[in-house]
Amino acid sequence: MIVLRFLHVVSGALWVGMFGFMTFFLMPAFAEVGPDGAKIQAALAKRRIPVIMPVIALVTLVSGFWLYQRLSGGAIGALLKTPVGLAFGLGGLAALLAFVAGIALARPIMMRSMKLAEQMTTASPADRSSIMAEMQKLRGRGATLNRVVMALLLLALGAMAVARYL
Repeated sequence: MIVLRFLHVVSGALWVGMFGFMTFFLMPAFAEVGPDGAKIQAALAKRRIPVIMPVIALVTLVSGFWLYQRLSGGAIGALLKTPVGLAFGLGGLAALLAFVAGIALARPIMMRSMKLAEQMTTASPADRSSIMAEMQKLRGRGATLNRVVMALLLLALGAMAVARYL
């Protein structure tokens, strides 16, 4: 139980922390530096961020649902009727929604942006302007989705932080 909880808290901290850094600092910096941001995006892709982030999120979700099931003793409905169970349940739901929105909506935008960033290095000057225009459009959509996912993650974090005290 201790190992499971440790795994859940550490992976959750990594998920929220990394996503917060991306949302509030990295993505705005990409927008500010323009074409030079493509080099950083390509470097992040080499470090497998698009693979690592979902794995961290999945570890958080699976360990959290497992902890919730263990806490409920098999009576999930009864646990949901308590303030603690409701808070953990709503936090888990917010985290699950964040994951689904991130994977189904935000990740395809990020992957397309990274592919365009790679193309920028070999594109002709004429093609660079159209690639940059598409990247700007994708950045706008991605920033909006990232803020939604971040809000859901902060809701989950807040619920988990206070649940035991309700």
